[in-house]
Amino acid sequence: MKYLIVTFIILPLCIHAQDLIDIPKAETTIQLDGNVTENEWKNAFILSDFKQIEPNLGSEATEKTLIKIMYDDQYLYIGGISYFSDPSQIFATTLERDIAQLKDDYIEIHLDTYNDKINTLIFRTNPLSARQDFEASRNGEEFNTSWNTFWNVKSVVLDHGWSTEFRIPFSSLRYKKSATNIMRIKAVIKYKEKNELIISPLHNTDIGSGLYHFTNSQEIRFKNLPSAKPIYTTPYAKANIIRENSLNIDQTGYENQTTFLERKQYANNETLDKTLSNIGLDIKYKPNASHTIDFTLNTDFAEVEADDRIINISRFPILLDEKRLFFLENADLFNASQFDHRLFNSRAIGIQDGAAIPIIGGIRFTGGNRGLQYGILSMQTHEVEDIVSSTNHSVTRIKKNIGKLGSYIGFINTNKISNNDYNHLTAIDANIRITNNIRARFTTGVTFDKALGNWKPMYGAAIETFKNNGFGIEYRFREYTQDFNPKLGFLSQPNTKRLTLNHGWRKTFRNHSFLQYVSLGHYFRKNWLSDSGNPDFFQTNFYATLRHKKGYRFTMFFPMYQEDNLYTAWEIADGVTIPTGKYVMWKFNPIFVSGNAKPYQFTIDTEFGEFYGGNQFTLFYDLSYDFSKLFQAQLGGTYNKLQFPESYTTNTSRRLNLSRYFSRLKFNLSSKTALNSYIQYDTRADKIGWNLRFRYNPVEGTDLFIVYNHNVNTNRNAFSPRLPFTDNQLFIVKFSKTFLK
Repeated sequence: MKYLIVTFIILPLCIHAQDLIDIPKAETTIQLDGNVTENEWKNAFILSDFKQIEPNLGSEATEKTLIKIMYDDQYLYIGGISYFSDPSQIFATTLERDIAQLKDDYIEIHLDTYNDKINTLIFRTNPLSARQDFEASRNGEEFNTSWNTFWNVKSVVLDHGWSTEFRIPFSSLRYKKSATNIMRIKAVIKYKEKNELIISPLHNTDIGSGLYHFTNSQEIRFKNLPSAKPIYTTPYAKANIIRENSLNIDQTGYENQTTFLERKQYANNETLDKTLSNIGLDIKYKPNASHTIDFTLNTDFAEVEADDRIINISRFPILLDEKRLFFLENADLFNASQFDHRLFNSRAIGIQDGAAIPIIGGIRFTGGNRGLQYGILSMQTHEVEDIVSSTNHSVTRIKKNIGKLGSYIGFINTNKISNNDYNHLTAIDANIRITNNIRARFTTGVTFDKALGNWKPMYGAAIETFKNNGFGIEYRFREYTQDFNPKLGFLSQPNTKRLTLNHGWRKTFRNHSFLQYVSLGHYFRKNWLSDSGNPDFFQTNFYATLRHKKGYRFTMFFPMYQEDNLYTAWEIADGVTIPTGKYVMWKFNPIFVSGNAKPYQFTIDTEFGEFYGGNQFTLFYDLSYDFSKLFQAQLGGTYNKLQFPESYTTNTSRRLNLSRYFSRLKFNLSSKTALNSYIQYDTRADKIGWNLRFRYNPVEGTDLFIVYNHNVNTNRNAFSPRLPFTDNQLFIVKFSKTFLK
């Protein structure tokens, strides 16, 4: 288990005064060819004072870099030139849209379009013209990597480095309609082989989140920006073939069932139902520059990569990542995850017990005005016989920005309503930056539930400090009372009180011969049951982290002392049950990460020691190698070897191997075409899953996906009758195209 290492000191911050810069307006259209050479660029505003964020915080950049900014009546233009004293060090392998370029050299632009110090839009490209866009919120506390908008970029490699040109339509940005618009901008450049990350401007080297903090940005002004009202219409059509093996009526063998075009039971007529079940529509409308309306009909996620198989050896549930693009857009606005909860968890919509529930459709409205951010999301799911009835899922979110440091106070309401059930949540949360180095947070809320009753509260508060050098703290307390149950949210440990105390010290070096930083600290956590006050879980440990200037990092949690109180027996695997009682455990957890300065990256994370009256050895490993821009490979896995007393077992071994292994292969056939292979095997299910995903993306907004899933039984003799080799197969073809009006 990993913990946030907070190692900063409480000190006030002096904010540097900045001049407001007027961005020049281009008189002619700038040709998008990657060469920042047109005469118009001579009049551009230039960012050139780049300083290092890594590895030598605050030092001058070792290479010259220029970022130029202009605009016209339709587009924001940003040109970048990244010079290399040794051009052979230029490194890039990523071609595919929306893939993180952390392994490449890149140029990225941060735009706070409302100048509210809350949300930042980030546009990133590499020497191969790959595009990635995402959102950062609250100075880098939250990220939405699946935020997408329409824009274009072109990069070229030169004799002295590489250059790029961004062309971002103003219709793709959010801002208040006004005669003048003040925004914030910064540029970040990555030199992979030097492990050097530089930024302009860099005013503040004290704050821990300096890369995303609003103080490290420049205020810029635009005049008479356009107020477009674009409508993006995206219809889709898909076809699939599903093959499954199921027991016959006599339960003496398995029969193969093949379905062409799945049915979602929208209509009784089979032909009509298959037609309606395999077409859909998404519409995005921007009535003005600061509001967006999204409408979706028969929402489909056939192209989404398969979920990671989870091997969980804790008694607490694990939150799975959301991968569906419709729910990821504006995810931070609807998020309210101050502590170890998520009051709105979009994975509760359209998925139940791992099975997909058809989504008939929904609507989302988001916007902002005068320091307010607000959003409404409502989705309707279809009934599935004997599983779930038709249900409406909705969330309302309002956030009011307060002060000048990026603070907010928010309100959230969620509702899950069907004919025979209801669940409501109402909560208030706040994130208050007392100074740029001190933050306080609180949340209080209640749930109303048909089965569990009304007015079941929760509350929590925290104070933290952020600083690159010196001592720091993180103090948190929260309680989920008995029966507090947000059905559209996620609680890892319901019916508990939790106290967390984290004390740390960090030293960041500027010109050390090999160290970037070192941190030391102590972590304390105590849980009690809310209904009885009895002890639930306790952990305390020291930790230390050393990071090399080339990115190598070694972390050690030592020793971890844990007490866990089981009030009910825990069946951790078939035939293995851990009895009730109090368990005392000592563990060690060393972690090594190689960094991103080389074509290879690897992580080794081990945890070993006592485990509920037995022993544990856990090894997580992840190795990837970027062979070229055409091919990348990744291998990894989690190996859990557990050993228990014989008294815990029934007709099985006291030694458990609960493990998962995976491989990813990526073939970039071109900048428009990619083929991804994802293979997983887990010992608990004794199955191999293969996900093969082909994507053709000739232009922005046009996508062809071909997906093949195949699950194989590896222990065919586990049951009688003998299991078939193939458990199930799925073949999908999906095409979507966006029309802009």
